[in-house]
This record gives sequence, C-alpha cells and structure tokens, in this order.
Amino acid sequence: VTINGTSGLVTATTFSGSNLTGIDTGKVLQILQAVKTDTASTASTSFGAISGFSQAITTTGSNKVLVRANIKIGTPGGNCLLLRLARTTSGSTSYISIGDASSNRIQASMGGFKSTQPWQIPADSCEFLDSPSAGTHTYFLEWRVSTGSATSYINRSQRDEDQDHAARTASTITVMEVAA
Repeated sequence: VTINGTSGLVTATTFSGSNLTGIDTGKVLQILQAVKTDTASTASTSFGAISGFSQAITTTGSNKVLVRANIKIGTPGGNCLLLRLARTTSGSTSYISIGDASSNRIQASMGGFKSTQPWQIPADSCEFLDSPSAGTHTYFLEWRVSTGSATSYINRSQRDEDQDHAARTASTITVMEVAA
C-alpha cells in the first residue's frame, strides 16, 4: 500500500490471500461442503440422521469450525418437523446450536410447526461457530416429526407431482475451519 501524502490518496497493489501474513485469528483455513441432491423421507417421532448428508473436517489446535446448514423440506401442513445439528468426534455425538431444555419441549436447532402447502419446499437454515478442539469432526442433521401419521421429505414437496411446475432441490452442510 502506498500513501500519497499530498493528495491523501491510497493506492493498493494486487493482493493474494496466500501471501497474507500477520493475521493470527479469523482466517478461514479450509472450506468443505456436503451437498444432498437426492430425496429421503421420515415419519419417525424419534430423531435420526438424514442418510448420506454429513461433512467431516479435520482441525488443528484450538481452531473453530463455522457450520452452515441449509435444508429444503416438504412436509404436510399442520405437522411439526424438528431438526438438530450434531457433531461426532471420536465416536461421541454432541448436539450443537440447540435451545435450552424446558419441561416437555424438544431441544432443536431449527424447524417447527409447518403450515405449508403440499407443493411447497421451504428452506430451513442455521449457522453455528463451534469450538470442537483438534481432531476429525463429522457434522450432520437429525430430523423427526411430531406424529407418525405425517411424512416429511428432503429436497421434494409432499405432493411431488411429475409436472413441469414441480421441483426437486438440493440441501447443503458447509463447514469452515477458522483460525482461533
């Protein structure tokens, strides 16, 4: 950077992120993403992992992991669909970005009562800055419905008609190692 003292202009040369030095924290070290393009369904009233939808990342030191989950769900109107973000490290699973426990209320990361139409595929998303310690960590989503008589779907609507106005979508989990 060159500063022209007479006119007060700042002129910058071309920079490359690989040449940055002196930045000790907040630098993104790696980005990985899981993309689920197929469909799946659940009618379970117990939480279970969404098949084929997880992302592992190996971190060093006390670096953090920024997790972003974006999921498209088709569910019957009047049904409650809940999702929770989870991390598995060395065979132990922890639930992250969930609400506090309170009586019969279910701890979740996103979701809730859905009043969508049967042809809609609304998105739910959450973001969480995790501090997992060094090692390999796998991030994934679990889901459940409130009643076994209702089925919810990922990446498709409840109706899922074979028509040109119907859609199939994709869902993502993105993880970023951030220097602590």
